[in-house]
Amino acid sequence: MTTYAERSDALCDTLRDLEHQAEDGDQLFYCAYLLGLLGLHSAAEGDGADEFDAYFETELKATLEAEGVSEKDQDAILALWNQVK
Repeated sequence: MTTYAERSDALCDTLRDLEHQAEDGDQLFYCAYLLGLLGLHSAAEGDGADEFDAYFETELKATLEAEGVSEKDQDAILALWNQVK
């Protein structure tokens, strides 16, 4: 079974690949935002890729709201999250 740390690492690898291919500043920002948040939550205890994805998505939505990220950026970050998960 995949640990949360392993799942986070795999997602970060995918995001880094996308980050290197990004052609605009917005895409770089969205990748960096998710990479930073994944780094913060990679130490959470648990097993299972689906379980981590559900946990992280809940944390991501709460963080986007708490930080007052614009609706446009929230939509783009969530779309990127859905692309990589």
